[in-house]
Amino acid sequence: MQNIMYKKFRKTATVMAKIFEKGDEDGMTVPENFTMLDAMENDKYNCGQPNLVPYISTLENQKHRGEFGKHYICFGIYDEKWLVDKDIFERTYEEVS
Repeated sequence: MQNIMYKKFRKTATVMAKIFEKGDEDGMTVPENFTMLDAMENDKYNCGQPNLVPYISTLENQKHRGEFGKHYICFGIYDEKWLVDKDIFERTYEEVS
């Protein structure tokens, strides 16, 4: 095995962010691991309507799923957006004036 030297890096970019709330989503989709069994349960109890989860579209055109109130929605310098778990965001970002 090769001996790899790692270096430490710190992000210095400033982002705009807010708690992810209803109305911030780009759409709603089925949960990530939605199965045929889940579909049958939804059909039985929810008249065929699955329990949908909100998502945002990322710069790479991926659907990034999140939960209202449990994530921050962040906006980067190129108007890209992404979600960060609330606990992780509050431990790794600090507000600037």
